[in-house]
Amino acid sequence: MTAHLKSGSVTGAAIRGLVGDIGGTNARFAIAERKDGKTKLAHFKSLETADHADFYAALTAYFEQIGEKPGFDYACVAVAGPVKDGAIKFTNLDWEVREDRLAQVAGAKTAKLINDYAALAYCLPHLAESDTKTIGPVKTGFGDVHAVMGAGTGFGASVLVGGPYGPYCLSTESGHISFAPVNDYETEMLRFLRRKHGRVTVEMMLSGPGLVNLYQAISSIRGEVAEDLTPAQITHLEGEDAQGCRYTVEAFLDILASVCGDLALAHGATSGMFIAGGIAPRLIKHIDELRFRARMEAKAPLAGLVASIPSSIIIHPYAALLGSANALTEHQILA
Repeated sequence: MTAHLKSGSVTGAAIRGLVGDIGGTNARFAIAERKDGKTKLAHFKSLETADHADFYAALTAYFEQIGEKPGFDYACVAVAGPVKDGAIKFTNLDWEVREDRLAQVAGAKTAKLINDYAALAYCLPHLAESDTKTIGPVKTGFGDVHAVMGAGTGFGASVLVGGPYGPYCLSTESGHISFAPVNDYETEMLRFLRRKHGRVTVEMMLSGPGLVNLYQAISSIRGEVAEDLTPAQITHLEGEDAQGCRYTVEAFLDILASVCGDLALAHGATSGMFIAGGIAPRLIKHIDELRFRARMEAKAPLAGLVASIPSSIIIHPYAALLGSANALTEHQILA
C-alpha cells in the first residue's frame, strides 16, 4: 500500500516524543517511541479543550493524568489550522501555541507544530493493512505521490511525496476550492446554497456543517420541510423517519467520491487517495463501492488514469498522532 513511502531509520536507541492532535473540542496526547523504523504509541489521553485555560494548561494536566513527565527527544503537535513562523492562533479556540514554549513546557529538545492534515499524510507510510478499508478493487497505484483528504468539522487535504528525498508533505487548503456539480441534481443544490451563502466551496458540502447544508438543500428540492437536525442526527440512519437523511448521506458520499477523483488529478496522487476525518469512517457500511468508484473515476478524458488509483478510508483510531510521531526525521531530532 505504501511501498514507495518507507521512511529511513537509524538502528539503535529508541527516540521518545510527545505527540498531540489539537482540535476545537479535544486535545489528544500520547507518548511515541520510535525504534528501528517502528513506532509505538502509549499513554493516550483525550482532554476537552473547554476545561483548560490554554494549551499549556492542558499539556500540564496530561502529564498529571499519566503520573509522570518523561524527558523527550522531540515534541510534535498537529493543529487544526495553518502554522506561521512556528506558531498558531486557533480560529475556533482561544488558544495560541508556539514551538519554543512547547519545547520548554514539554521538556523536549526539539519541538514542531504541523497542520493536522500534514500529520495524516505523515502517518501513511506507517499504516498497516488493517488500518485502512479499501473502496473498490484497485489495491496498488504507481509513482511516489499519495494524498489524504477528509471531512470533519471542516474539510482538509494534504499530499505526501516519496522518492529518494521524501517523504515530504505539502499542506493544502483544498477545502476552499469551489464546489463543482456534475449533474442537474447537484446544480439545484448549488443554486440553493448560492442564494444563502454566495460562493459555495467543497467544505460547505463535505463537513459537519456541510451535511446540514446538503440536508436543507435536498429538503427544499424535494419540497419537504427541513427539520433542525445536527450532523450526528443526519448520519444516524436507523431512525423511523430517516428518509431525508438517507438522501443527504447518499449525496454526501457521491460528492465525496467526485472530489476524491478531482484531488487525485489536482495533486497527482497516482499512488493512492486516502480518506480521513470523523464522518467517512462512520459511513463505511453505507458506501456502495461500485457507485463510489464510478463517481470517482468519471473524469474524462483522464478516466483511465483515475481508475488506476486506489481509494481507501483510514480507520486507525489515532492516525494524526501516529503521523505527528513520524513527521520529523531522525536527523532533525538528533542533530
